[in-house]
Amino acid sequence: MSASAKRRVCVTGIGAVSPAGNDRETTWRRVVAGESCAMPISQFDARGWQTRFACEVRDFSMPRGALGPERDAYRTRANEFGLAAAHEAVLDSGILATVDPDRFGISVGVGIGTITPTQVAARLGDVNSSALSEDLARALGNLPDQYFLLRNHPGTLASLLSEHWNARGPLSTIHTACTSSGQSIGQAWMQIRDGDADVMLAGGTDSIAGELYHAAFCLLSALSKRNDDPQRAARPFDKDRDGFVPSEGAAVLVLEERERALSRGAKIYGEILSYGDTGNAYRITDLPDDGAGIIAAMESAVGAAGIDFKDVDYINAHGTSTPLNDRIEAIAIDRVFTARDAFPLVSSTKSVVGHLIAAAGALELAFCCLALRDGVVPPTQNLTESDCSRTIRFVAREAREAPLRIAMSNLLGFGGSNAVLVVRK
Repeated sequence: MSASAKRRVCVTGIGAVSPAGNDRETTWRRVVAGESCAMPISQFDARGWQTRFACEVRDFSMPRGALGPERDAYRTRANEFGLAAAHEAVLDSGILATVDPDRFGISVGVGIGTITPTQVAARLGDVNSSALSEDLARALGNLPDQYFLLRNHPGTLASLLSEHWNARGPLSTIHTACTSSGQSIGQAWMQIRDGDADVMLAGGTDSIAGELYHAAFCLLSALSKRNDDPQRAARPFDKDRDGFVPSEGAAVLVLEERERALSRGAKIYGEILSYGDTGNAYRITDLPDDGAGIIAAMESAVGAAGIDFKDVDYINAHGTSTPLNDRIEAIAIDRVFTARDAFPLVSSTKSVVGHLIAAAGALELAFCCLALRDGVVPPTQNLTESDCSRTIRFVAREAREAPLRIAMSNLLGFGGSNAVLVVRK
């Protein structure tokens, strides 16, 4: 559906916590500078794994006022990142003085949580497999930490945000792997567009540096194994790529109905024009060779935005640095844009901050907004020679200044979901 046919939606606040920095501007400066955040893992002993490095959030502390002390029991590493990013976004937007709680909603994307094997063993160590149901009930009923399960529930962050900011409008949590926060923003955009809310907090959080999460992707052979040179490991679209770099963090955006934002003199980072959302109807972890799903999502987003393909100046690609993903995404970009004589600049910021999984889409849309604001395309670090396309205008190794008006964010998720967001300066 065309955004112009209904209410228009702007981004009026951005908050971020990432391996590149614990706020929006620090993160953005390091991404533009192309400074890789990959380092040996510090959160757990990774010596036994094929991949022993990640992009971790460092020196983080919860900002004062991000959550009341009565809710400390619900804090996890991922939830803290989300709460902090939302705190920055809300203060950045200046929305609190004028927002109607009944027209203020929450839409967040989350990961699978950061429960560690040590935590599981400590809680279930006395469970006898021959009497599993009875022992399990006893173990859970006797937990010294009664908030353990609720803290790790996927809906907890959205609930905490709703309560903390008195947001009584639409409330949702989305988990679709790598597309989670992109879809959460797309859903929030539709709710404002269709008149169900005036303001939405939308974004996502994740911590793939957690041990079980890390183990899962190691077993899938999805991670880079460049343990001797982590900072050169993330190399989207490069012929020598061998897997993605796991990461963690959060990004939250304040979305607001455009006329409302203008009437209060809000700072506007950009206008979200459209959202494309498709499924591959294929395998859980693989993409179809023809890229049909992401092609359909890009074409749907451009068509719904009411723009020409040549109007898209920049694409923040999903670009994970895995052999299959990058090749097929490049095929899709060529078929959607190059075939129409459109040549947007393309880069993958995962080359700097790694892959934030459920938080990737929100952070990358934030980067699109900041790229439009500053007229600069962040680089694809470590891209020396691409084997993906001869026609795509990759921005490699150094940022490039450019007059940008419209940007696109691509997301491709495990499970076969695709999400595309288009934003205008």
